[in-house]
Amino acid sequence: MPPINVSIVLPDGLGGKGGIARIITYLMREIEAHHPDIRVSAHATRLTERKLLNHASVPIGLAAFALACARGRIDVAHINVAARGSTWRKGLYVAVARAFGKPVILHLHGSGYNEFYAGLSQQKQSAVRNLFGKAQHVVALSAFWSAFVRDALKIAPDHIAEIPNGVPAVPGAAPRAVGDGPPRIVFLGILGQRKGVDVLIDALAKVAGEGLAWQAVLGGNGEVAAAQEQAQRLGIADRISFPGWVGEEEVHRYLSDGDIFVLPSRAENQPVAILEAMARARPVIATRIGAIPEQVADGETGLLVEPGDVDSLAAALRTLIADAPRRSAMGAAGLDRFARFFSVESCASRFADLYRSSVAKR
Repeated sequence: MPPINVSIVLPDGLGGKGGIARIITYLMREIEAHHPDIRVSAHATRLTERKLLNHASVPIGLAAFALACARGRIDVAHINVAARGSTWRKGLYVAVARAFGKPVILHLHGSGYNEFYAGLSQQKQSAVRNLFGKAQHVVALSAFWSAFVRDALKIAPDHIAEIPNGVPAVPGAAPRAVGDGPPRIVFLGILGQRKGVDVLIDALAKVAGEGLAWQAVLGGNGEVAAAQEQAQRLGIADRISFPGWVGEEEVHRYLSDGDIFVLPSRAENQPVAILEAMARARPVIATRIGAIPEQVADGETGLLVEPGDVDSLAAALRTLIADAPRRSAMGAAGLDRFARFFSVESCASRFADLYRSSVAKR
């Protein structure tokens, strides 16, 4: 039999600066290596990240997708969807795929989709439900999001596939040995209010004021200048480096050299960076939102705090900065939890089965 051709639709292709691009990169590599009956390709809905041109390029990307469908180069459309403009853009791709008789898998990513949906008018909520209802399968990343898809979007349970994000294992990963210098704290993500960077810097200043030693890396694009100004104003700029956006190699280096990973977001789905930290046996401090409580076992693989709570975040930081044995134990437990639930091998196998069943049902 010929291979199943799967087009994975995502905003900026594999070169995008976000978690979706990293997850799809990992997924495609694994499928290409271990599932020869499936041929995957990435399709960008926007051809440039330049602000004045990215929306203008959407029709070109859609036309290319339609042409591939018409020429029989696509058997399954795997469409990644997030809140706001992503939903309406991906609705066009769903319409095109269905017009050519291609089965559609909608893969729900992005933070705060429940809040986005709740803020829509009844008419637009109906349009969102109709969009998801056209998919042969809806992929949710966790039990939290499966319940949202079932209860709010009214998708039948047998059309929902719960597949957590998966990232590659790291050969030789182990809890980090205690170094000579102060503990290294790592944050990876878009710098800004949604990821709680303002709260993190305030909490770091609070801990510094108590005399605890630490160094931090806040890696990511976004509101870098504002974060630097806040750190300068609080007198801790000399302890924090801001390298800007970091690629796959830098992510590995910073996490491998780090002692604690922190992600104090105000809104999330299932953060990739947390899984990457767990895969390297690093303890995680994060917030009780979205699917994070299903990733991080509070008190076992890390510590969870409420979003926006500087004092609680500072207390969690204080605990792990001062207790190297606990950091090591949590890191080891996190590595075990990653291997059991969040490996890219498991993720790819489940998607491969989903692609096969989608073609069979068609």
